[in-house]
Amino acid sequence: MARPGITREEVFETATALAEEGIQPTVKLVRDRIGGSFSTITPHLAAWKDERGGKLVASVPDMPEGVASVCRTLWVTAWKAGQDAIQTERDGLASARRDMEQERAELTREITDLETKLDAVETERSTLAQKATEAEQVRTIALDEVSKLRVENARLEERVANTERRAEELRAQVERLERELARLAEMKRDTTEEPAGNDTAPPQT
Repeated sequence: MARPGITREEVFETATALAEEGIQPTVKLVRDRIGGSFSTITPHLAAWKDERGGKLVASVPDMPEGVASVCRTLWVTAWKAGQDAIQTERDGLASARRDMEQERAELTREITDLETKLDAVETERSTLAQKATEAEQVRTIALDEVSKLRVENARLEERVANTERRAEELRAQVERLERELARLAEMKRDTTEEPAGNDTAPPQT
């Protein structure tokens, strides 16, 4: 598993150590020693090679004059080993590139998903804001209606109170009239009964 946090200095130190051991530094060899990812090691190793002035051989050079057949064989063998190392490094770079492309594709999908969710959230927020505005309008209308009803209720209560007072006054008047009628009726009875009493003959002795 790639170890995060590989630095330029670590790559330079590992590449130098490999070179001192007589080994051509490659991304794979550096990764085998310190971990990390191909995409992290590759630019640092390229910078190390640039500073060293070393260039990978693109083709088999002519053998120097006077070198024995054995040396030529060794030279070709060494060159082929270098080509193998280069191929390994190229394979590593290709694998790293594929990983990067895959990671970029995944990030693109995640960004698209997040943008979709953000649009949904914005739509919901807009809807909620509109509903809040409508609710506030309804609340304002309701408060205005309540205020009007309170005023009307106060008026009705005042009318009821006035009606009750008037009814009380009328009941008092009725009671006075009833008492007056009763008094008049009593006076009438007294007036009617008095002459009848005077015509009664005195008892005989």
